[in-house]
Amino acid sequence: MQKIAVVGSINIDYFVEADRLPKLGETLLGNSFFLSLGGKGANQAVAASRLGGSVALFGSVGDDENSKIILENMKKEKVTVNNLNVAEGTTTGAAFIELCNSENRILVVPGANNLTDVSYIKTVSEELLNYDVVLFQMETPLEMMEYIVPVLYDRQKTIIVNPAPAHKIRQDILDKITYITPNEYEYQMVLDSEDSMEALLEKYPNKLIITRGTDGVSYFDGQALINVPVIKVEAVDTTGAGDTFSGAFAVGIAEGKKLRESIRFANVAAGLSVMKKGAQTGMPYRHEVELLLKEEEEHENKGHVI
Repeated sequence: MQKIAVVGSINIDYFVEADRLPKLGETLLGNSFFLSLGGKGANQAVAASRLGGSVALFGSVGDDENSKIILENMKKEKVTVNNLNVAEGTTTGAAFIELCNSENRILVVPGANNLTDVSYIKTVSEELLNYDVVLFQMETPLEMMEYIVPVLYDRQKTIIVNPAPAHKIRQDILDKITYITPNEYEYQMVLDSEDSMEALLEKYPNKLIITRGTDGVSYFDGQALINVPVIKVEAVDTTGAGDTFSGAFAVGIAEGKKLRESIRFANVAAGLSVMKKGAQTGMPYRHEVELLLKEEEEHENKGHVI
């Protein structure tokens, strides 16, 4: 198993659930309220750790009570946090999430996440180079990723970028990324292209992996367009599904699984994650994913019996 480093955002998530979402200027009574730990970086680190990865989280928190909650939880989740930046005079990032009929609307206040910048990554770059697979998102300053990706590339590290929220990635940086995983709404902005999904998948074989919700995950293997289907589940809360996919995909790659097998592993993990409320609370453990994979294989084998 190769070691995984996740470089990204760390938040406290504030959830409120209601039968419908309020209109501008309207006050509604909600049904429930709860807190959860979040941020795409923290989410992906927890997802990867629960699925058996050896994981370290690189990022920033404030010097407030929320940071203490996060640090304690990361240790409980067996995520290494020795290189986190505890920034004085600022608050830990926060996300405010409205839930309605399994859909969500999210407002994020970055806080200390803005300090996961070039200055910070320079101070931890030598430690970061001890990891084999490095996973990024885009809730931290883009300049940080632009600085460190060439360094990681020169040291032959596997670089995975989940480009959310979507921003254009420079071509010279894109060329050095091993896998990039936008969704069906993000890929054209990220790649700065109006070309079709099929054309762009063919342009970036075994690199561009587009997640398409219930339509599965698509990539081009150099010869044919491949679509890996998702599992069918009853969704309760889709918050964190994409982060679960990213963390699980990183684990698959770190374990030496082939690309299609890594995507299938990630699809199952993401499917299981939407069956509970909360980003991290719904993330599955390794035995849950392996059980469902085994059941799927047994079902497929029965289907081929004549």
